[in-house]
Amino acid sequence: MRETRLWSLHLLVIPIIAILLGAHFAVQHYAPVFFGTSVEEARSFEAMIARGKDTAQLVVYILLLAAGLYHGLYGTRGIIRELPLSPALAKVVDWGILLVGIAIFALGTYVTWWTFSHPGV
Repeated sequence: MRETRLWSLHLLVIPIIAILLGAHFAVQHYAPVFFGTSVEEARSFEAMIARGKDTAQLVVYILLLAAGLYHGLYGTRGIIRELPLSPALAKVVDWGILLVGIAIFALGTYVTWWTFSHPGV
């Protein structure tokens, strides 16, 4: 039952990633079409900081990080768990993947928040 929920969540994050990544591409790479600005201007550091000051954009970045991390790490866990592992080693893999995911998410969230709250540093 637990594996079914984890697998379902793994599949659920695919459209979430597609939508959030699509929005990110629209803002970054199709700025002339949607916003009337040049691509260079949309990708400038100043524009990135300005977007980051928008709470919605900051939330999108963090959600994209969470969805991408879960999808990638759950897939990695699945590949590793296909190896002939003892139950004890399988638990170590599960906990290791979880701890790596939490550490990367915490670091990514902190860096994202810090970058947008300290412009020009």
